[in-house]
Amino acid sequence: MQISQEFQKSRWKLGLVIPISLGAIALLNLILSLIFYLNSQAVVKTMNWVNHTNEVKMRIRSLEKFLVDAETGQRGFIFTGEEEFLESYTDGLKNQESVKIELKNLISDHPEQLQRLAQIELLIKDKFDELAMTINLKRSGKEQELRNLVLSDKGKKIMDELRVKLIEMYKVENQLLEDRQKELQQAEQLSRIAIFTGTIIILGLIGISIRFIQQEIIQPIERISLDITSSSSQIATTIEEQERITYQQSISVNQTTATVNELATSSRQMANQAETTSASGNQVLSLTKEGYQAVELSVQGIATLKTNSERIVQQTQDLEKQTIEIGTISNLVSSIAMQTNLLALNAAIEAVRAGEQGKGFGVVASEIRKLADQSKHSAYQINVLVQEIKNSINSTIKVTTEGTHTVNEIMQMAETTVLTFDKVSSSVNNMVLNSQQIAMNINQQDIAIQQIVEVINMINQGAGETAAGISQTKISTQQLNQVAKILTDLM
Repeated sequence: MQISQEFQKSRWKLGLVIPISLGAIALLNLILSLIFYLNSQAVVKTMNWVNHTNEVKMRIRSLEKFLVDAETGQRGFIFTGEEEFLESYTDGLKNQESVKIELKNLISDHPEQLQRLAQIELLIKDKFDELAMTINLKRSGKEQELRNLVLSDKGKKIMDELRVKLIEMYKVENQLLEDRQKELQQAEQLSRIAIFTGTIIILGLIGISIRFIQQEIIQPIERISLDITSSSSQIATTIEEQERITYQQSISVNQTTATVNELATSSRQMANQAETTSASGNQVLSLTKEGYQAVELSVQGIATLKTNSERIVQQTQDLEKQTIEIGTISNLVSSIAMQTNLLALNAAIEAVRAGEQGKGFGVVASEIRKLADQSKHSAYQINVLVQEIKNSINSTIKVTTEGTHTVNEIMQMAETTVLTFDKVSSSVNNMVLNSQQIAMNINQQDIAIQQIVEVINMINQGAGETAAGISQTKISTQQLNQVAKILTDLM
């Protein structure tokens, strides 16, 4: 088996090669997925910034457009004096405010652009002030002053400065857009490179794994299979010799039969005693179950007693609450009574004022009737609560009686438990006696075993002849086991 030994020194386990190969491929795939995910996030982020920059540029163009529209409307009004030309001026004045707010929010992360926007806002204010001044002069009919203001080129200078600032902002955004588009292209290119490179590496790992398994695993297994075939032939020859020796041993085994019969007799006696012990054990189990049931019933009784006690506490608490309510209603009745007395006094005074003033007496009398009704209602509530208190007291008495009855039941259950476990003790004593009888039988069995030993000595003579065949079998078996172990390790 020299080939197997050399192979064993340089072998690779199949259970190790495949997980390593698949693990490497899975790890590489995970790394590629992570790179692709990070690049995707970068691409999405860059695209968002590109869209953001385009929105800023659009707002800058919109701001310039509204300024031009406002100036166009102003010129139309100056030339024609028609108010309808001022619609574009009014719209531009209104819309430029919202555009400035949106633009400020969009460039909040760019301090330089915010500074430019602040300068533009001042220029826009100056421009609209100049436009408003020319419009007011036109409306006032001050044509010469209007002409002088227009010829001063003040509005043109402001507009030129505005265009310069807007162009500066626009150029900055264009540069940002160009930079972000480059970042986007780089991220996309990196993703393509990572995917292409990773795919090539994965395919290479798969090819290497297949070739390695073919050379280091499959081919050695084929050679080992041939070794197993040769060893199996040697084992077959040895087994034939072993069969002859086994026949000789069977003669000695026959002599053992008589002794085994004696051993069987003792075993049967032990079996009978064991059955008796088993029956006692079953009785113990049954009685134990009865004891458990009795204890369980006791627990249930105690739980019932606990529930009744909780009900007593709850009823008492309800009684206390209702008593408090009675006190409240009684106070209300007292208050109403006092008010009734006062109204009665007023009624007496009004009665003295008879005549035309007698109407006041009627009003007071009506109030007295209302208070009397309230007193009657309060008295009714008091009666209802008193009745509820009586019911609660009756319930308390009933629950207390049930609690006493439950305690009596628990005492009876406890007595039942004591009797049950007395029976258990008696059964255990019976089991002890049976165990002693089993011990006596085992002693008899020892004598029979001594006779078996004498017969075994005769069998040992045949075992000597068996040893030679076993030696050859052992060598072949070891070789076969070695080959089998190599196969097992590879698999």
